[in-house]
Amino acid sequence: MKRLVVVGNGMAGMACVEQILKYQPQFRITVFGDETHVNYNRVMLSSVLAGEKAADEITINTEEWYRRNEIDLRVGVRIVDVDPRAKTVTGDDGSVTPYDTLLLATGSSAWMPPIEGHEKDGVFAFRTLDDTRELIRRSGPDTQAVVIGGGLLGLEAARGLQVQGCKVTVVHLMATLMERQLDKDGGQHLVKTMEGLGIRVLLGR
Repeated sequence: MKRLVVVGNGMAGMACVEQILKYQPQFRITVFGDETHVNYNRVMLSSVLAGEKAADEITINTEEWYRRNEIDLRVGVRIVDVDPRAKTVTGDDGSVTPYDTLLLATGSSAWMPPIEGHEKDGVFAFRTLDDTRELIRRSGPDTQAVVIGGGLLGLEAARGLQVQGCKVTVVHLMATLMERQLDKDGGQHLVKTMEGLGIRVLLGR
């Protein structure tokens, strides 16, 4: 039986695996994910931050699903090397896993602005379930939260933090919120809406 190794346990990788399974392929499948969770809907993290969903409510594929489909799930393991000649992948835990077919579905990573201090405690990207849980843990009425970025994800994060009790300021480099989706008038209306919710907005900074 051929060996399929999937690097990335996110939505795209598992959607691909689901399609492969529909055709009953003769693969022995191993999935690596550097997060320590089963596959979840990353789009719904804003709902978890806002308290509208619990973490287990955004799970897409449960542990039982992996077992039922005889998938070897390796969570908490980041692949650090691929040897295309030997057809192996190496994990940061020292494991070496052979493959016949390799699927890379690692997705994207959060871009951190090149400013001093982004590595300090209390500074987060809003990207993973662990990020979301830590933001919730640190939130409360005595917490001042600053969100850098006034795009859709930043505004969803700002609203979620406010729901958790934080005093929130959004700092956006451009002169219009969500400038990729809105014109100047729409952006100004959105600023008024956010300020009406009690969120401070600083533009062009």
